[in-house]
Amino acid sequence: MAIPATGTTWKAGGFNDIDNTFLERGGKIAVLIRQARGAESNLSPHNANGTPFWSPFAQDGKLRDDLFAFKKINGFWVENPDPNEGFHLLGAFKEGDGPTVKSDFDDDDYMVEQTNFPFDSDRTKEDEPFTLTPVETLKPVLRRVRNGLPLAAANGDNLVEYPGQAGTVYVRPLDYTPINYQVLLIREFNKPGGKIQTVKAFDLVKVNKVGDAKMGKKDAEAAELTMKPLPSGHFMGVQDGEYQPIIKAEWIGGEGYAALLGSPVSGYTATLGVQSSGTFTLTYGGLTTSGIAYNATASAVKTALVALDDGYTSADWDVTGSAGGPYTVTVPSISKPLSGSGASLGTPGTFSVAPVTE
Repeated sequence: MAIPATGTTWKAGGFNDIDNTFLERGGKIAVLIRQARGAESNLSPHNANGTPFWSPFAQDGKLRDDLFAFKKINGFWVENPDPNEGFHLLGAFKEGDGPTVKSDFDDDDYMVEQTNFPFDSDRTKEDEPFTLTPVETLKPVLRRVRNGLPLAAANGDNLVEYPGQAGTVYVRPLDYTPINYQVLLIREFNKPGGKIQTVKAFDLVKVNKVGDAKMGKKDAEAAELTMKPLPSGHFMGVQDGEYQPIIKAEWIGGEGYAALLGSPVSGYTATLGVQSSGTFTLTYGGLTTSGIAYNATASAVKTALVALDDGYTSADWDVTGSAGGPYTVTVPSISKPLSGSGASLGTPGTFSVAPVTE
């Protein structure tokens, strides 16, 4: 589009439209883990046609109630008797040691003699490990993860012990193959429109580092776990219309997030009432049209709007309706409201401009 002749102010231009609804901050954090079993536990968000394949949210937009292999009922941890996704809750985290995603990139710069800046640069490595320090170290699931043990059998049957189970012993094999896990990082935030939940899903991760576990009067015997996401071969998603392999999927849900959509404005209706004389004007983006006749056709109203020196062309506007109105106006950008004045009409009190919502 063309450069407009006039500009705008900081406020009218939206340069200070900040919104703390988008701030992700708070202590409601949950990390879920389960055995990765290839295609049998596929967390792909989409089918090839873009329809949902798997989601941590139910169809009503709330978090699923069938995620956990164990549930706490009447104060006791019991195996979930209902069909479920087989995830285990890793529990609490020490303050300051919650899940931390650490992006890591390596680039190879090609240098030439004529400049000190890279002549070209290629990405040679991209990694996104995350760390966390669960403090409920007596939890059977955490004992298994720290000792490199599986959480489920090949057929999906649970291998994690009941808390308090007699004769429980955990051994770390002398020679073992690193276990493949799947992890969900879940958060919840209280916002003006309601609760918002976010979920980061990793279809295949391996624990590639276990930190120090200090035994002391003031220390929990908690060790930092470093988990490395890897391609699984079947983790697929649609982004910008393309179905492709992915390394991570992120969902956002909850009534607070849905409230951000509201009722988006798709256009405006200008109503004149019954008129026999006079003119009216329309204002868009701080610019006002010349007077428009009370009995103008829709094309005449469009011509007046196109004449605004705002950089928009005829193709950016659409006006429909009968001569004398009401007119339905589709504006170039819904971020700029349309208003007007009927002060010069024969009966000015009947003039109005109202938004049309989807």
